[in-house]
Amino acid sequence: MIRTLLLTATAALCFSSCTTSNSTAPARAQFLKDVWVAPKMKNTRIASRFDSVFVAPVHTALLEQQSWWKSQNARIQDGELRGDALQLAYQFRRSLATEVLAWPGNTLKLASGPGPGVLVLEIAITELIPSKAYWNAASTAAGFVVPGAGFLSAAGSGSIAIEGRVRDGGNGEVLAVFADRRSDPISPINLRSYKWYGGAEKNLDSWAHSFAAAMHAEPGQVVSRPSRFTLKPW
Repeated sequence: MIRTLLLTATAALCFSSCTTSNSTAPARAQFLKDVWVAPKMKNTRIASRFDSVFVAPVHTALLEQQSWWKSQNARIQDGELRGDALQLAYQFRRSLATEVLAWPGNTLKLASGPGPGVLVLEIAITELIPSKAYWNAASTAAGFVVPGAGFLSAAGSGSIAIEGRVRDGGNGEVLAVFADRRSDPISPINLRSYKWYGGAEKNLDSWAHSFAAAMHAEPGQVVSRPSRFTLKPW
């Protein structure tokens, strides 16, 4: 798949157009649907080239271009939707940093910005679709407009997508670009579905764990996609 993402000037984030199916991706990137990794990094331990990681602020600007988002009135868009999206971005960045630092045997520190010896991780949340369960249970009471059927997943579950890149903080070289999309986890009683973004939180935490695993993985070590089924619905 070829994808290009251009965010606003304030976002200052541009992703390369060379992502490919994960069938050809390095083992430690198997948790991502589409990924390209620079050849020189495919058989290289991250810790042998970098001693710290900078997790850049997560961007959400493209969420406002979604059809279901645009169908809401200005009060809802400027209030709950934008505020919750920014909160998710903050939580995702914090989760990424926490997972990196807490990894067993971790040798990577957190950096406050790009620089020599720093691996830079830049991510944007590009899609965030609420579950039908949320709309059915709470949307009208919350003041939302229930979108047309075409705006939501036919299966009823919500979904979230991300795109991003990994750079060398010393010279700005792009070392990897990626994109992934996941549906809400399936659980016996999905309590998260009663918040419009609820299922997304589980996916963001899962991505954070997988990114940390990939940073610490040996060449050839597989970091696979998690199961959609969970026995922890809260």
